[in-house]
Amino acid sequence: MPKASSNPTQRPKPRERTTAPVARTRREVVERVLAALVVGFGGVAVLGFAATLLHIGLRDSVPLFAGVAWQLAFWLPLVALPLAIVSLVTLVVVSAAGRARGR
Repeated sequence: MPKASSNPTQRPKPRERTTAPVARTRREVVERVLAALVVGFGGVAVLGFAATLLHIGLRDSVPLFAGVAWQLAFWLPLVALPLAIVSLVTLVVVSAAGRARGR
């Protein structure tokens, strides 16, 4: 096995570790929460669309998809999609207002 070089210019310097916590402003926290809400509501809406399509397509052939829960899945996109849009608009407004104050 070859010996490691003793030339200090050929060795990478060790990285400095930062242990100080990064202070987050209230606006950053609100933006993160709103972004998570947009993704969550969007995911629920997509799953609701898929569940509705499964219910419509397979309710006559598969007894599992004839249940009441699959009928209620029809309401998921009707509720989650408007909430996702409202969260997205709020996120854009909060972000734009924060950047305008920063200038």
